[in-house]
Amino acid sequence: MPGGISRNLIERIVSAVLLLPPVLGAVYMGGWWFAALLMLGGILMATEWVKLTSAGGDFWGWLLALVMVALVSAVEVLVPNALDLLLLLFGLAALGSFFAKYTAFKPQAWWIIGLGYVALPLVALWWLRGVDGMLVLWVLLIVWATDIGGYFAGKGIGGPKLAPQVSPKKTWAGLLGGMALSVGVSVAVNAIEPLGLSLGLLALLSAGFAVWSQVGDLAESGVKRSFGVKDSGGLIPGHGGLLDRVDGLVFVAPAVALVV
Repeated sequence: MPGGISRNLIERIVSAVLLLPPVLGAVYMGGWWFAALLMLGGILMATEWVKLTSAGGDFWGWLLALVMVALVSAVEVLVPNALDLLLLLFGLAALGSFFAKYTAFKPQAWWIIGLGYVALPLVALWWLRGVDGMLVLWVLLIVWATDIGGYFAGKGIGGPKLAPQVSPKKTWAGLLGGMALSVGVSVAVNAIEPLGLSLGLLALLSAGFAVWSQVGDLAESGVKRSFGVKDSGGLIPGHGGLLDRVDGLVFVAPAVALVV
């Protein structure tokens, strides 16, 4: 294409321009606006997860989606025990992973994993929004910066692959680029609205969360590869499904909540 701009990059830019206003608007408004965003995201993530993992068919997909809606609806009551809830969901996902690997009940096990995988970021984001809306914005910016920095550094520099058996396009240069941009964005956010951290600790956490975001990306790529699927869906042009877009967020949001 003209100027060497790929069609995939144009699709990514258009998708971001269309999706950013409602997402940021819901984060800013909070309350039921933010809850509605989480509910919609939970429904889409749940149905994609069940389709991706063949975890029992349409009924189980919608059941998982309904669980997400009920969880977001009730989570304000559960916020005082958010840490316990996060640990419970993480435990369910770990238990499901065990059964998925070592038993014959694979569809049900993947459903249990999905319960933790989808619900963990929803609960974490809702709890973080209750603490401070800037924390949710910080989480989003870290994930986006990791993705953007990784994309351009990986394309522009290339070099050794990060995990070629899982995601052939990911490079170490991309990871470092994502970490650098994540730190830069966090410093900028802190200059506008102080996060209560020293610059050294802020940089360390931002770089660490960027790495953890990349781990989330690779984890979802590993699941897709194990099922022989390229994308979790076709909802977002240039990105695939919603799970493809929020794979880093799934890991980073609970991590930030635990740190906070």
